[in-house]
Amino acid sequence: MALTNGNRSRRNTYTQKRKSAADPPPRSRRSGGNRRKSAEPARKSSRPRLKLPVVHVNGRGIVRVLRWTTALAIVAVFFYGAGTGLIKAYNFCTTSDYFAITEITVTGNSQVKTDDILKVCGLRKGENSLLVNVHAAEQKLVDNPWIEKVSIRRELPGTFTISITERVPLFCARKDNALYYVNAGGEIIAPVTTENFRSLPVLEIGPGGDEALPMVAEFIEEFRHAGFPFDISQISWIRLSAGSGFELYWETRRLRLSIGVENWKDNLKRIASVVTDIEKRKETVMVTSIRAADGQVWMTKATEQ
Repeated sequence: MALTNGNRSRRNTYTQKRKSAADPPPRSRRSGGNRRKSAEPARKSSRPRLKLPVVHVNGRGIVRVLRWTTALAIVAVFFYGAGTGLIKAYNFCTTSDYFAITEITVTGNSQVKTDDILKVCGLRKGENSLLVNVHAAEQKLVDNPWIEKVSIRRELPGTFTISITERVPLFCARKDNALYYVNAGGEIIAPVTTENFRSLPVLEIGPGGDEALPMVAEFIEEFRHAGFPFDISQISWIRLSAGSGFELYWETRRLRLSIGVENWKDNLKRIASVVTDIEKRKETVMVTSIRAADGQVWMTKATEQ
């Protein structure tokens, strides 16, 4: 019995030892696995993570959004209604007979006819006054060479007043075998025609006469108040030159007058006094030319010529 028990106990012991040597304990297997996992570096993901903002919605926010939405809706409805009303009002005003043109007044025109002015600017009785572009009508009239300034005033419901400032011609000048009206500054206004003919002296520019051209307007004004026994309209031509100064030809008396440019105002007064004196004595027909310069006056008689 003892031997049998002893052998049995040895076999059991050996079997346990072999089993323990072949199989490692569970703790050592788990700990080895953890060491390998911790030794490997953690892999980072290459895709960026999208972080959405956190929105907190509460009862007050919802009420506030509803208020703003309602207010915007009310404003939109208001503007829509106002725009629709304005369109309807505009259509009514531009088609109503209440705003039809009933009266057109034109003032200040002497060279340009009233019918031509109305035709150019496009104003007609019966048309709607609100549809008239006043600025465009003024620009069309200013393109006329005779018109210097223009002003169109609209008075509702249907009255228009057109004020014209025309260019005033003082002379007629020859250019390219044609005759033109010229203003005080020597600027050409328009060609002379049978329809716009006016009896004006012809202006001629002689050698060196360009320097005296800016003084022509003042010379004509002084001439009218110098006391001559004839009007400026009776002068057939005016010539400007450096040697003779201002030359005028009195056609009815066939008398030539010459005024020196230097101190021309004093010379003009002296020659006006002499012409008035010989006209009173009926001796004008005996004189062909009179010259005033350097404070003196010379006369040339017909027998001396």
